[in-house]
Amino acid sequence: MEEYKESHFCQECGKLLTLNNKVYRANIAERQEKGKTGTSGLFPYNPYPPQLEFMRDIESVVGNRGVLVAEACNGFGKTACSLATILSMNHKIIYATRTHEQVRQVLLEIERINRQAGARFSAVNLASRRHLCLNEKCRRLPSVEAFEACRLMRDMDKCPYKWKIKTVPASIPPVLSMKKLRRHGRMHRICPYFLARKVSEKCTVIVGPYQYVFNEFIRERMNIQLGNKILIFDEAHNADKISLEVLSDTLSERSLARSKEETELVKASSDFIDDLAEYLEETVSDKAKAKSGSEFRKELERALKVKDISLLVETFSDVVEEIRTHKIEHGDNPACFLNGVLRFLSLVASSPSDSYVAVYRRSFSSLNLIEYKCLDPSLATKPIIEEAYAALIMSGTLSPIGLFAEIMGLPDAETRTYTAIADPQNVRTILDGSVTTRFTERSEKMIRRYGEEVLKLTSRIPNGVLIFFPQRRFMLKSLGIWRENGIIARKHGKLLLEGKTVFIEGNQARENRKIVEEYKREAVNQRGAVLCGVFRGRNAEGSNFPYEQARGIFLIGVPYADYTDPVVKAQIDYFNRKSKGLGEKWYVMDAFRAANQAMGRGIRHRDDWCNFILMDRRYGTHRTLITPWAIVNGLREISM
Repeated sequence: MEEYKESHFCQECGKLLTLNNKVYRANIAERQEKGKTGTSGLFPYNPYPPQLEFMRDIESVVGNRGVLVAEACNGFGKTACSLATILSMNHKIIYATRTHEQVRQVLLEIERINRQAGARFSAVNLASRRHLCLNEKCRRLPSVEAFEACRLMRDMDKCPYKWKIKTVPASIPPVLSMKKLRRHGRMHRICPYFLARKVSEKCTVIVGPYQYVFNEFIRERMNIQLGNKILIFDEAHNADKISLEVLSDTLSERSLARSKEETELVKASSDFIDDLAEYLEETVSDKAKAKSGSEFRKELERALKVKDISLLVETFSDVVEEIRTHKIEHGDNPACFLNGVLRFLSLVASSPSDSYVAVYRRSFSSLNLIEYKCLDPSLATKPIIEEAYAALIMSGTLSPIGLFAEIMGLPDAETRTYTAIADPQNVRTILDGSVTTRFTERSEKMIRRYGEEVLKLTSRIPNGVLIFFPQRRFMLKSLGIWRENGIIARKHGKLLLEGKTVFIEGNQARENRKIVEEYKREAVNQRGAVLCGVFRGRNAEGSNFPYEQARGIFLIGVPYADYTDPVVKAQIDYFNRKSKGLGEKWYVMDAFRAANQAMGRGIRHRDDWCNFILMDRRYGTHRTLITPWAIVNGLREISM
């Protein structure tokens, strides 16, 4: 441990001793010289060699109607590289991403490109009515319900905003964020939602959430045409899970009860709803269980006393219209629960049942549920990629990239992994193989050992430290044991770890935002702070902690999914049926992808630096699955 301390940490500030500012300045000069002959004249920065390589690959693969799956570390500049290259190829772009912050970054990069090139590339953020609609009644509804409510209010002339837009006002800027759409909507008394749709017909770049690309119903509703457009999937490490979510649905005891009330409003039959409620009551128990999609469909047909579920759906589609009209006329919220039930039944009737599993379980509030889960992400991804001109799928964490492409149903895609733009000496990744969170070894003694080793290293790392745990319950248990054993102290109402204030990830988004803001303020101070969170949580994916906000990141254990969960077991079995051993490979890949994502919160810029401490012996067993940029400077094993 002393050798590690002496070799890798500055005694005064904790900064990596191998960081050489003189060398860094020389690298900057070299980059600027090479940037003069950059691949794309639209690139608004001086490119690094790995960025030039990435842009050349986009030109050669995507430019020739191929599919490029690219892994490059967070902070690499993937957004700017991809936009500059593809815009120079004179192709329209559909850019899919996960969060509003990522959408904002895309639009900012397009504005930079416009300033750099003196161009006027246009872009628009497509979003749901919940984000764009100026009508309160409509904005509060779920997506599908908002669509129907909007249609009815327009038909009944009850919306004050113009939605039939023949020409876009001249004052509209070329790059439109949600904020700009709402502002111009109010200014011109036109609907921002329909304004975005109108602008998207001719604009160069359409930016929106993954669901707008994967969900066929949304694509048709938004009139998104994929032909002759290049798809960019950003932060694509979860593209497979998003694909599965889009093609899945849930039937609940509550939705059936509300649907029955709605049919009574319009004096329609509720017999099939009673049959479904009875089926749920008979089949759901305290212990979750699963049935194949084909078995579930047969049972559902017997329970509903029908040979074709789709005919039942068609019969009651007119009742949905009656319910919505009745609610609007009486000044009620026009959401229709019956429509949700019919949508669930329609999915069961139309889907390839051998690629689905039905999971019967009770919710936390003891409500009976049936989850109809898709198991094959390629059902969503392959059709849209085949329809589009070409596709770029990119993320900071896709390792092992070949397995990821196989899971997505893209065996012919070109795969590339790029070196980090950060100085390799700024990345230190350490493996502590003396500990593990393996379920059979999760003793109080092991948890205490974790705390003791975290305490030792935290004392040598300045500013902000992130600690990620496999599950929230385990995190709270660990923090409690650390508190009992004096590893964490309490002073003036605050929890302290080696003098750093300890913050715990919030359960709700708004609560968590406040906690993270406070953590970041404390982290940049000399004393620093610690933020504890969970893998796959709000702060492990999608959040950025540059510079002093994360000088150290601890991974407590490997975040394997719950092997006893019926969906996880069904997923493994499904992939194994497709290819021998593929299910087990997916299971391990899924865990390491979550771990790699957590590490990606740290280094965000060329001159940033961070220490990564992987605290579980299983990282050593599967070291080839650790994202390459994190071990570019090697993986140092230490024994505590």
